[in-house]
Amino acid sequence: MFNISTTDWPKAYACTYEAYNYSYVPSPLVHSQDYHEFFWIERGRGCHLLNGERRLMESGYFALIRADDSHGFSAWNPSDQVGLINFAFPSSLWEKIRREFFIDQVCFFDHLDIEKREYQLSSDDRERLRQMGNDLAAGRWNSTNAAAFLLGVLALLDNRDRETSASATTPEWLTHALRRIETWPNFVGGVPEFVRIAGRSHEHVSRDCRRLLNTTPREIVNHARLNWASMQLETSQKEILEIAHECGFENLGHFYKLFKTHYKTTPRQYRIKRGITQFP
Repeated sequence: MFNISTTDWPKAYACTYEAYNYSYVPSPLVHSQDYHEFFWIERGRGCHLLNGERRLMESGYFALIRADDSHGFSAWNPSDQVGLINFAFPSSLWEKIRREFFIDQVCFFDHLDIEKREYQLSSDDRERLRQMGNDLAAGRWNSTNAAAFLLGVLALLDNRDRETSASATTPEWLTHALRRIETWPNFVGGVPEFVRIAGRSHEHVSRDCRRLLNTTPREIVNHARLNWASMQLETSQKEILEIAHECGFENLGHFYKLFKTHYKTTPRQYRIKRGITQFP
């Protein structure tokens, strides 16, 4: 393991904002750092080796990294490539923002549990991140711009947390299950997997989903599946049939019907609209 420090950055830089591409290696090279950072996956499937634990990353995976973490990256399989965007900044910047905007809260980088620092972002969320990142890259990488970018990203995550939690009365077990079912391959297991993650009976989970969230476990699972499918259509060269099967739909017609209802267009038209031109 090697160490990376803010002293390695150019002296005029208060942060770094970089894109990286990784191929497959059996043992990812691990590093530690003396700063905070976050990254998100733009395309491909990768392995995040974090504090000795291998975590699967798909398009849209987002993680907050603390200064006391050690981690490395690889594509998931020899045939994969994974591309990510990383933003790194001095840990003192997070402390300043937390004191100013999140006082007396345990949130974001404060969590030791990595599951509380992982998100699965929608295509719209990632587009917002890119736009904010373009503003950062076009300006000076000084403390002001670094703080503006970090605060904008945290605001996006905070809004997602509020949407996911839906209510201050939502129990922790349900909030945990909602977050976990967003990631592949959890949603492939459907409602039974959602119930297993929740650690409650099927009746208990269904009742609280209706009472607290005004939805059903099946609708929650299908929303996670469709979100993942939309990102695969944007960023991969997989056939639509393969995407449908990989996110748990055994019936292609059912996948098309749900996708069109949710996105108001077909999977093929969605792919074309999002700028993927190499598909027939």
